[in-house]
Amino acid sequence: MTTQKGELSRPQRILKTLRRLVPWLAIGCVVLALLPRANELRLCLVRMNRGYLIIALLLCLAYWFLNAGVWAWILESLGYPLPYFTGMRVWLTSESLRWLPGVIWKYCSRVNAASGLGVPVRVSSISLPIELGVVVITWGVVAFLGLSLSNLGAHLLSAGLAWALPITLSILGGAIALKLAWPFLSRQPWFNTRLTQLATVLQLHLRLRPLLRAGLVYTVLNVFHGVGFWLMLAGMGYSHSVSPAAAIGANAVGWIVGSLAIIFPGGIGVREASVALILSPLMPWPEAVLAASLWRVLQILAELLSLLPWLFIGGTEKRIPPLVNPLAD
Repeated sequence: MTTQKGELSRPQRILKTLRRLVPWLAIGCVVLALLPRANELRLCLVRMNRGYLIIALLLCLAYWFLNAGVWAWILESLGYPLPYFTGMRVWLTSESLRWLPGVIWKYCSRVNAASGLGVPVRVSSISLPIELGVVVITWGVVAFLGLSLSNLGAHLLSAGLAWALPITLSILGGAIALKLAWPFLSRQPWFNTRLTQLATVLQLHLRLRPLLRAGLVYTVLNVFHGVGFWLMLAGMGYSHSVSPAAAIGANAVGWIVGSLAIIFPGGIGVREASVALILSPLMPWPEAVLAASLWRVLQILAELLSLLPWLFIGGTEKRIPPLVNPLAD
């Protein structure tokens, strides 16, 4: 909320400052992570096909811009049709806070910015788990199709069968632990809040068309993002050993694993390790790690390039009038 017209409240000023500073923290994290491999990275860049590298960067940049605006369609499914470019600006400037430990910062920033545009906090808060669900499902679909259509499918299936018993025991152990812990959890305010939010999402009467549009666009963008990863691998000389489907599938798995690793800022390190592990049957392990690290560098560069215009050009959008609100009592 604002204290006076045109004057930001203290929380809004803090979030605005963080949006401008945190992207540079991302650069620092990547530099520190890559310093031990700086010489290998330099040699990799020297031998790479620059044309493939540039196309991969452009695909990353297009992905960030187009992906950012899809959140506006999630809000539209809830009855608040935010303009696409407004949603893009809010999403990009808020997403930079993902480099802080935990996931709450970027979401708080987005809810705060949306409230300034007339979207009720309740609506913007509910939009976040809906968006996350759609994102995870679409990345999962892309991962499944990519790995199934690639020469990695049989290898991963055999590895999965070898781990079937430990995974089954882990799931059963988790279910037993949850049942034992349920009396304690049910008395915790934060847990009850999450259950209430989940129940609210399940009872929503969402507008199906914008939600399906969001899911379709997310899926297409995820595929093109994976194509960018394959082009970078092709530039390193692995176009014959790593198929486009394998690269797309591995990239999708990396995104899912990185999203779940909430204690790591931006999933850094975890995402790269998972991608390298999946690609290790197709290329040497050091090269797979190097490729995943270089791909992260390209993504952060694209993220910064897509973020810069919005950091220095403020938004002056009008408040959004609601359609029929699915959350209305």
